[in-house]
Amino acid sequence: MSFSSGQNRVSVFLRGQTPAKKKENEQQKLYTLLKTILLKIKRCFMKKTILFFLPFLYINNYHSACAANIVQTDHVYTYENLTNDLYELANTYPNIIQLTALTETDYGRKIWAVKLGNGETSVLLNGAHHAREWMTSMLLMKMIETYAEAHKTNTPISGLSPAILDDVSLWFVPMVNPDGVTLQQFGLEAVPFFAHEQFLQMNKGIENFNRWKANGDGIDLNRQYPVGWEQLKGVTSSPSYKMFKGTRPLQAKEAQALVHLTKNIQPEIAVSYHSSGQVIFWGIDAWRLTHTTDAAEREHSIVDKLSAVTHYKLAQPGPTEQGGGYTDWFASSFQKPAFTLEIGELVEEQSLPLSAFPEVWKRNHLIGLIIAEQALHLQNMKKAAPSPRPSMK
Repeated sequence: MSFSSGQNRVSVFLRGQTPAKKKENEQQKLYTLLKTILLKIKRCFMKKTILFFLPFLYINNYHSACAANIVQTDHVYTYENLTNDLYELANTYPNIIQLTALTETDYGRKIWAVKLGNGETSVLLNGAHHAREWMTSMLLMKMIETYAEAHKTNTPISGLSPAILDDVSLWFVPMVNPDGVTLQQFGLEAVPFFAHEQFLQMNKGIENFNRWKANGDGIDLNRQYPVGWEQLKGVTSSPSYKMFKGTRPLQAKEAQALVHLTKNIQPEIAVSYHSSGQVIFWGIDAWRLTHTTDAAEREHSIVDKLSAVTHYKLAQPGPTEQGGGYTDWFASSFQKPAFTLEIGELVEEQSLPLSAFPEVWKRNHLIGLIIAEQALHLQNMKKAAPSPRPSMK
């Protein structure tokens, strides 16, 4: 059966294959092919871009994660840990942390001071006057790191703004007694062989140094400050693992260094951390008697805030607990608020167990920021107070 040319044209037309349509289909195929090629190129470029930047993203995230985890709290916290962490913190937060060595001990360990913040108003927090109370060093170091990271990321901590560090400088001396801490943690390995017999004698012949409180010279550093030193009770008459006040006030380098720093920075408030009792000591008789009722009420207002967040009971030191201590000296010499915080449950002749730290941190992690806010408030009150009127003669 044969078809005419007209029939062929009709048949082709019915199958949709007119010359115009055929050309259109070819153009569509070309467009689709080009689109596919471009999509593959785009995907390839994106993949290579991601692969190129992925290491940088990983490094950045790694540093961000590490930034908040420099200070490790799951092991015995040594002088070496503290020193290494301080260098890393200073490098990580150079805009807000300044590190200073106040002095060196007789055994060559530095007593570090850390300035956190850029404000003119200052406060001072110290820890580990007593060797076996090294958990206070770990606490203060974790404060430094936490506050610095919060300031960097502008992240409030339990509703408290880290921006306070733009107005107030928090000064820390996290380990006042590095020689004593090292001796308590490592025993006679911490000191030269020729000194072993001397240290055994100061430790009453006991080779275990877990109970050690004194510095490397057998002096109790928190019985070294001038106020009330002469009247100190319950002290020993010779160098010992505890309770020897020295032969004169400020005999120990460590106490000298802390006094020198305090006089230089003139803090509005001072806090001294110790480790046993879950109590806050505040005020001494000689200081309170020189103050007005308003000043006493302001101090009570501050200590109430500290007690509210820590849930530590409040106490005023008794006769055997007064004199020779850092906060005794600060409160009397500067006539400003000073508080001694005992962070853990009462333990006898040993350091707090590591298992206690999470609870200690929970109770104390806001103390530095609260103290900073209260210091700024006190400073603003002073500025707002009217100047005394000149006397008329």
